[in-house]
Amino acid sequence: MNTYNLPDDLLDGSAIDPNEVLIRCYTSTKDSVKNRIILNQNMINLLISGKKTIVYPGSTAVVNGGELVVLSAGNVLTSELLTGEDSFSSLLFYFSNEVLDRFLIKYHNLLPSSSNRKDSGKAFLIFKQDLFIKQFIASVQALVNTDAKLSPEIRLLKIEELLLYLLHADPERFKAIHYITHDKDELQLKKVVDSHVGQPITVSELAFLCNMSTSTFKRRFGELYHTTPQQWLLDQKLKMAADLLRSSNESPATVYLQVGYQNHSSFTDAFRNLFGCTPSEYQRSNVTP
Repeated sequence: MNTYNLPDDLLDGSAIDPNEVLIRCYTSTKDSVKNRIILNQNMINLLISGKKTIVYPGSTAVVNGGELVVLSAGNVLTSELLTGEDSFSSLLFYFSNEVLDRFLIKYHNLLPSSSNRKDSGKAFLIFKQDLFIKQFIASVQALVNTDAKLSPEIRLLKIEELLLYLLHADPERFKAIHYITHDKDELQLKKVVDSHVGQPITVSELAFLCNMSTSTFKRRFGELYHTTPQQWLLDQKLKMAADLLRSSNESPATVYLQVGYQNHSSFTDAFRNLFGCTPSEYQRSNVTP
């Protein structure tokens, strides 16, 4: 019985970037039974041919060719059967909760306002492949065959395309995806924090918006972001400022107000501490004509 760490074993020792998506075309010509899989990220498996059985601690998923399954991170047992086919074949997307959260925040207006959460108790979610999904698989295979090292931007674009179509095709079932990957409070906290970057707001006010006490908010924030709310908000403001400064249409004298600083001097000091140079020096070195 083999044990695999995924997607870690596919990266040749490189660290996993939680902001990136990994795509893999997988083919096998023999059956396998009860492989031990330590799934360190969420995964979408678009099964092209064969049959896959996935055993979680409390449930089992059986996926057939012509279906796709969304799997939450965790330890699972998997079996792959050829079922009369010449090979077992699938297209795999590995992605972190951060990637999914950004998608859900970006398209939150398209999500249904309520859900019966009939799938929320499962660790997986199965969809049928229609004509669009089959053509989508072909488009990704063509990209991989042309350039095996797809850029992070293209990989992110392709998973957004897939997720957006699943949301369009079945909004109610799609909403269950974030329930199988992590709890609703986590997504709400990230949504509140991300939407208030660059605005004058206190930690206690953020906690109130999340319907948490300040102490609970700080604890949950530290668990998710591994830093304090104050330091994270400061860093995000300065990164936003750096993005603005890379444009020749902006100037340090106007950027500091856009990212929520009250005076130019404190903005310059904080920017220098993070980037090692003043906003003006940064702009001269990084401006995009």
